[in-house]
Amino acid sequence: MPVISEFYQTRARRFAEEEKNCERQSNRYAWLRLLIMVSAITSGIVLYPLSARLGIAVVLLLLAVFAVCLKKHAACIERQRQNERLKIINQHELDCLEGDFSGYAPGSRYINAKHYYTSDLDIFGEHSLFRWLNRTTSPSGNDMLAEWLSRRALTTEIEARQQAVIELAGMTDLRQEMQAIGLKHKDVSGELPEFIEWLNGDAVLLGNRKLLRAMRLLPWATLAAIIASFIGWLPSLTAWLLTAVHFAIYGLTNRKVNFLHHQVSRKVQFISTYSELIGLLTGAEFSSRYLAALRGCFIETGALRQISALRNRIKKLDYRLNMICVPLNILFFFDYKHLVWLERWRGGAGRELPRWFEALAKIEALSSFANAVQNNPRWTMPRIVDEYFTLEAENMGHPLILERERVCNDFSLNGAGQIAVVTGSNMSGKSTFERGIGVNMALALAGAPVCASAFAVTNCRLYTYMRIADSLEEHASSFYAELKRLKKLIDIVKDGEKVFFLLDEVLRGTNSRDRQTGSVALIRQLAGQRVSGIIATHDLALGELERDLPDNVRNSHFDVRINGEDMSFDYKLHRGICTSMNASMLMKKIGIEIGDC
Repeated sequence: MPVISEFYQTRARRFAEEEKNCERQSNRYAWLRLLIMVSAITSGIVLYPLSARLGIAVVLLLLAVFAVCLKKHAACIERQRQNERLKIINQHELDCLEGDFSGYAPGSRYINAKHYYTSDLDIFGEHSLFRWLNRTTSPSGNDMLAEWLSRRALTTEIEARQQAVIELAGMTDLRQEMQAIGLKHKDVSGELPEFIEWLNGDAVLLGNRKLLRAMRLLPWATLAAIIASFIGWLPSLTAWLLTAVHFAIYGLTNRKVNFLHHQVSRKVQFISTYSELIGLLTGAEFSSRYLAALRGCFIETGALRQISALRNRIKKLDYRLNMICVPLNILFFFDYKHLVWLERWRGGAGRELPRWFEALAKIEALSSFANAVQNNPRWTMPRIVDEYFTLEAENMGHPLILERERVCNDFSLNGAGQIAVVTGSNMSGKSTFERGIGVNMALALAGAPVCASAFAVTNCRLYTYMRIADSLEEHASSFYAELKRLKKLIDIVKDGEKVFFLLDEVLRGTNSRDRQTGSVALIRQLAGQRVSGIIATHDLALGELERDLPDNVRNSHFDVRINGEDMSFDYKLHRGICTSMNASMLMKKIGIEIGDC
C-alpha cells in the first residue's frame, strides 16, 4: 500500500523537522534565560550602590522577563515532546504496514480459553487482532475495545458505530493527538484502580460535623490566641493549649486522612490525561449522531471545567507532602479542607466520572477501527442482516495476513441449516479460511471494517471449535475437552439462540471410525435444527453428506498441486470434494520411510 506508506512517511518527516525546530528554539531559550539571570545579578551589583530604587526596579523587571521566558521555554519543550510523540506514532504505523505491531499492547490479559470464539480466532495475544487494531492508550479504552471484539452489538448500535468510524477515519490529526496525549501520560495507567476505589468509597470527613466545625473555627481562634499572647493580652499557655488541640485532631484522624490522601495523591498526571482528552474532544465538531452524543455528555455536564478543577485541587492537596507546608496545614487544616472539597466533588460531579470514562473509551475504540479504515482503503463496511442466516463475502481475506501475501476468496452461505463442508490437504488453507471468516465476522459485529470488498452477515452468536487441549487443572483429556466444547454448542442451539459455527477437525481425540460416526451424526443434528456453519476436515467421507442432505450440505475444498516431490498451493476455494492429499509426501520429507501400499 504505497499511498498509505507515503502518507505516514510524510507525517513522520514533518513531525521530526518540527521536533528539531523546537529543540533549536529550546536551546535559544536556555541561553536567553541564562543571559537574563546573569544580567539581573550584574544589574543588582552595579546599580544598587548608585541608586537602590533603580537597582531594585531593574532587577525586578529582568526577573519578570525571566519568568515570561521560563514559561515560553516550558511551552517550547512541551511542543518538542509532542512532535516527538507524533513522529513515533507515524513510525509505528509504518511498522504496522510491514506487519510489525510490537508497538501496541497485545491484550494478553483478555485471553479466555473458554470464550465462544476469541481464543480460537486469535482475538487477543501476541499475534492477535486486538494488537493489530489497538490504538487506545487508556485502561478503559483497552477494556472497551476488548469488550467490543468479544461480544456482538445490537444491529442499530453496529450501524451507529460504522457511521462514527467512517467520520473518524478522515480525522487523522484528532486521532493521533488523542494517542499522543495517552503516550504523554503512559506511565500512570496503574493509578486507575486506586482512584476508582476512592470514587466508590464512603465519605470520611464530610460526614463528621464536629470536625468540620472545628476546621472552620479553631484555626482563627488559635491564630487570634497566638497574636494576643504575643502582644501580652493572653497568657501564652492559651495559644499552646489550642495548638495542642490541632495536634490532637491530627493524631486522632491522621490514619483515615492519610488513606484518603493515598487514594488520590499524585494523580495529577492521571487526571491530566482525561482532562486533555476531554478538552480536545470538546473542541472537535462531529456530524455523526454517535460521536455527537459522546461529545455531548462532556458539554452537558461541564466535564472539562469539573475535571480541571479536580486536577488543580489534587495538586494543592499534594502540597502536604512538602515539609514547608506542614506548619500551615497543622494551623489551618488546608489538607483537610482540600479532602473535604474532594469528597463534595465526588458526591456531585464525581457521579458523572464513570460516564466520562466510558465515553472516552468508546471514542478510543472507534478511533482504533477508524485507523483500520484509513490503513486499508480497499476494505468495506459490512452490511448487517437480522434474518437468519446470511453470509456473503467477496474478495475476503484474513486481516492479519499482509496484503501482498493475502489470498482472498468469495464465499456465500444463505439460509437456515446450511452447512459448508470444507476439505483439503495439510497446509492448503482450510483453517486460515475458517479463521478469516470468523475474524471478519467478529469485526463486523463490533462495528469495524472487514477485509473484503463486500460483506454481509447475520447478527447472531459466533461459536468456534478449533483449538482443543487437555487440562491438567480440570483433570480432563483432550477428547473430553472436545465433548465439553461440543456440548456447549448443542446447549446453545437447544436454547433457541441463533448461532453460526466454525468447526475444525471434529472429535480428533478418538479413533477414525468413531470420529467419522460422530461427525456425521453432529452434522445431521445441526442441519436438522436449522443451524448454519462451516466444518473443515480431512475426512473425505463427510463430503458424501452432500448427496444425502442436498438441501443442507455443500462441499468446497482447497487443493494442492503435486509435481514429483514438489507441492504448490493456490489457497483458492473450489467447489466439490478435495481429491489430492499430501500427508504421505510431508512424512517422507521429514524422513519417515513409507513403502508402497
